[in-house]
Amino acid sequence: MSTTFADFGGAQHASPVLTHWIRRARAPLHTWSKRRRWAVALVIAVVVFGLGAHGWIVADLSRVEASRAALHASVQHLENAKRALAQLPLLRREADASTSTTATVAGSQTQWTSADDVRVVSELAAQNGVLLLAVEPGAASGTGTQGERPLRLAARTDFIHLMSFLRGLTELPVLMVPVDVAIKRDGASLAVNATLRVYSGLHPVPASLSVQELADASLDSGDEEDVVFFDPFSPAQMQATLDSPGLAQLRLVGLLHDRARGLALIDTPDGATTVESGQQIGNERFTRFDTSAITLAKGEATRTLALAEAS
Repeated sequence: MSTTFADFGGAQHASPVLTHWIRRARAPLHTWSKRRRWAVALVIAVVVFGLGAHGWIVADLSRVEASRAALHASVQHLENAKRALAQLPLLRREADASTSTTATVAGSQTQWTSADDVRVVSELAAQNGVLLLAVEPGAASGTGTQGERPLRLAARTDFIHLMSFLRGLTELPVLMVPVDVAIKRDGASLAVNATLRVYSGLHPVPASLSVQELADASLDSGDEEDVVFFDPFSPAQMQATLDSPGLAQLRLVGLLHDRARGLALIDTPDGATTVESGQQIGNERFTRFDTSAITLAKGEATRTLALAEAS
């Protein structure tokens, strides 16, 4: 004799064993035995542990895969270093051969002479509107990078073109340093006598400005410290200081300042001198400054010394 149960929407189950386990599974939790509870908890723990271990491996939280990749990269670098080390003798021979070739070519070229000094200085003067009256090379002294020779020259030009010429020295093939420059006004132009020290074994760093750039130089930069560029030989500058009773004849030649302090170069009857903000000059005191002038005070009376910017 067999019994047939209908459950779950009328589905027929012919096995009483299956029906028994279904009933046990549907039993309320409070009716579970302690063994059953431990068995279910163990199954859940195993499943959670398995999922956690899988996620740990996939996320590489233990950095095993990263360590393997780093080890592989280190092995590749080691192999590359071994190959480079094996090629080192050949690279040294090629470098020695290249150095010998360069030295041979350099030795075959014409050495820089005083005639080259005269040539490049004459070309630079012509490019910058400087009229050379005389160029006299001097005797060389020293060897190698310490070797030097003087080059004395006399010229006529204006202040802007003179500054352009001096700055253009940095573009020459060899280093030429002006060490003694004397400038005097001679009529409508300037008479210049200078000595250049030529180092044929050294090369300058280019840092020149064009004539127009020199003429346009002003106090528009945003630097902490500004240098005023001007022509101290211009007629306006020469007349910047008018005759005043009881006051020294002073002429503002240059002005260097930052946001807090000022340093003025002043031409006095006794020669040029520098004065800082607040310093006494004669019977006057340097009280304030702006971009192109300074103020001198004597008691309650003040006067302003202005400079003319290059134009």
